[in-house]
Amino acid sequence: MNQRALHSYLEQVRHKLAATPRRLRLETGILISALIVFSLGFIVQSRQAAIQEAQVAVANMTSLLGDQARLVFETTDVTLRSLAVQLEREAIEHDDVDFRTFMRDARDHLGIVRALFVIGPDGFITHDTDYPNTPRVSLEDRRYFQALRDDPTLEMFVGRPILSRSVAEWFVPISRRIQSPDGEFTGIVVAAVDPLFVEQTYGRLQLQPGDAIALFHQDGTLIASSPPQPDLYGKAPEGLELFRSHVPRAPVGVYRATNPLSDQPSIVGYERLKDYPLLVTLAHDQSEAMASWKNSIWLLMLMDALVIALIVLLYSILSRRELERQAHRQQALMQEKLETVGYMTSGVAHDFKNLVSVIHAGVRSLRRQGADENLLVHLEDAIDRGDRLTNELLCFAKDHEVNKIAIDPDAQIAKLEGLLRRCIAVDVDLQLRLSANDAQIMASPALFDAAVMNLVINASHAMGDGGRLVISTRVVQGDEHQRLAGGNFVAVMVEDTGKGIPAASIETLFSPFVTSKKEHGTGLGLYQTRQFAVDTGGDISVQSEVGQGTRVEIMLPCIGQSI
Repeated sequence: MNQRALHSYLEQVRHKLAATPRRLRLETGILISALIVFSLGFIVQSRQAAIQEAQVAVANMTSLLGDQARLVFETTDVTLRSLAVQLEREAIEHDDVDFRTFMRDARDHLGIVRALFVIGPDGFITHDTDYPNTPRVSLEDRRYFQALRDDPTLEMFVGRPILSRSVAEWFVPISRRIQSPDGEFTGIVVAAVDPLFVEQTYGRLQLQPGDAIALFHQDGTLIASSPPQPDLYGKAPEGLELFRSHVPRAPVGVYRATNPLSDQPSIVGYERLKDYPLLVTLAHDQSEAMASWKNSIWLLMLMDALVIALIVLLYSILSRRELERQAHRQQALMQEKLETVGYMTSGVAHDFKNLVSVIHAGVRSLRRQGADENLLVHLEDAIDRGDRLTNELLCFAKDHEVNKIAIDPDAQIAKLEGLLRRCIAVDVDLQLRLSANDAQIMASPALFDAAVMNLVINASHAMGDGGRLVISTRVVQGDEHQRLAGGNFVAVMVEDTGKGIPAASIETLFSPFVTSKKEHGTGLGLYQTRQFAVDTGGDISVQSEVGQGTRVEIMLPCIGQSI
């Protein structure tokens, strides 16, 4: 496997492995986005369904309230009609005791009427259940009297709430015309309906704090309400959308608006009473109507949070396993690369040693022939250097069996010196300061050599204009480092005077497939170096400043040396 093929293979592996985390992130993002979109759609649809359900409930309740109110006024009207017929058929004297008793029994039976009284054609009361407290005042100016007096075709009249002149309390007048057989106006019979009946009747429904029930006159005047609003009785509250927009279009309906009686967003239902100029309304607090929906939304959000947490956890697990598989593949790739380099180096070294032997034989032949001794000395010196290089290459190839053994870092680096000097630029001054003495570590010689060579080559590349590169060793205590356990460690440092590394880049320096050499790098060297340090039981750290050089320190646990 030549260098170009090896580089191409590494590129293919890098792109394939780098694509896997991106695919996982994409799939996770799509899954979470789909969950969020589904939840938002469910929230919108369920909100509309909750509003529609609340509107149906309000419409049904309003219809029931309307039926109840209509029954109340129909019963009252039947009583008035019977009184009017009796007055039209009989000549009943003023303040007749028996007729007054009959009127009181009818009032008590109705329950919602505060008083029943009869007004003569002159506007004065002739019969009254409040007798003897009946005031001697003319009621000719009352609207309920004038309407029936002036319109012979009008049989019954329901007026807006008015304040009684006798007891100073609000009542709703329901009146009927009384006339002689020839159609002459002879007075009216009136039922004073107490607004309290609305408050008491509707109060039994146990309304929510934001709910309100109201009975209106068709002209917008408030008759009664629950909760009670006595200050508004007999008045038309301002800003009522009900009479401005809805009642003119339909006698029955449901809409959403701010309830002016409670000042809360509400679902409002209304129904105009048939045969009566009255309107019953129910305003249901929208927040109460949507309470169950809000609870379901909180439950949905909690479930979404749990699902998203599970998705993220699953993504984290899958990513971690994928990185572990990548590391395993990279380790296997590293072993294959080391074996390949070892085989290539061994073959080259043997071939080169054969060539050196031929040259050495030629030198001996030339010496016997009396050649220039000075030239032969230089040739022998070159032969010796070539022989040492061959031995170093063979040693390098032999040591690349990936097995952990006890090694001396100082001796291992010293053996690499020849190769290291040939791997760096000629204008880089390589210095060895080996002070670990006889300390030993348990590691793979091949991976140790590869780690040192990775750091040296990277440092050399960082010094494009030359500089000083120092490899040093020493024994230190692990207590000095937060990420290491106690005990002694061999510190292998590679320092250069190159261009340095930006602080932002140091954080990702040891990540797989991260490289600053573009297409010339694989992004595996420093990652594998860190993996070697961690697998050996140590750690690696970097200190750098732009323009001031870089120092990389590998900490490896010591196995036979104490300070």
